[in-house]
Amino acid sequence: MSGQRRSQALHPSEAHYLEALGARIRELRQQRQLGLEELADRAGLHRTHLWKIEKGQLNAGVISYVRLARQLELSVGDLLPPFERS
Repeated sequence: MSGQRRSQALHPSEAHYLEALGARIRELRQQRQLGLEELADRAGLHRTHLWKIEKGQLNAGVISYVRLARQLELSVGDLLPPFERS
């Protein structure tokens, strides 16, 4: 593969889950009256990175979710919406 990483398309249910996760994070942020840039700064993320997470366009690494959960005063598990097996 000459040093290139192959991207793997998400299954539709996985894409839907990322969208639900992003919506949950956005909802929690807004409940706490935090702006996108404020939460991103507190979590050590770029605002564009957080924006893509909230839109379900980015499958972020677990540390990003840990940082967001910490700033929202939740456990990482509390960030996650229910997952339905299909």
